[in-house]
Amino acid sequence: RDAFFSKLTSNCKAPLLRPMKSLNPRTVFKKTKLTDMWRKRKISNFQYLMMLNLMAGRTFNDVTQYPVFPWVLCDYTSETLNLSDHRIYRDLSKPVGALNPDRLAQLIERYNDLDGFVSEEEKFLYGSHYSSPGVVLHYLVRQEPYTSMHIALQSGRFDCADRMFHDVAGCWDSCMTSTSDVKELTPEFFTCPEMFINTN
Repeated sequence: RDAFFSKLTSNCKAPLLRPMKSLNPRTVFKKTKLTDMWRKRKISNFQYLMMLNLMAGRTFNDVTQYPVFPWVLCDYTSETLNLSDHRIYRDLSKPVGALNPDRLAQLIERYNDLDGFVSEEEKFLYGSHYSSPGVVLHYLVRQEPYTSMHIALQSGRFDCADRMFHDVAGCWDSCMTSTSDVKELTPEFFTCPEMFINTN
């Protein structure tokens, strides 16, 4: 067995069968040259983000580890967009929860108010997560199997109508103002227009 494996890996060019010198994620990521390919425009933004998600262990097969894509724009109300205008783009150097300085100040104040009530390890800045099964099902409720999964998550019925995903602009506004909403997007925002249409 060992001799077979040794012969297989010494002659094999498949990257997953060759033993890695390091399993350090930074080292493995650097060896992929993914960022270089993206910078040289050999792969698209979408491909780059999907590869990052896959390397991070995210998968379409598990709503608890679903791929995450960022909000890219910050203008969801204008009739037309000038893509050359930098003001329509979200600041990708910050997480969603830090984009609105007033909301961030509220979150930091709440974090500091936890002193004396919980241990240092139990303190938190954001009370929710940028991605979760609820977030995935919230966005994809119009597409099976996510419709059925959403109903199962909500104890056999649809969630309250005012909490259902029905408006991109309203969702963005909530992500900018609510202290309990810091969700990012799913890849389907960029690939699946059917997710925005009520077909039944």
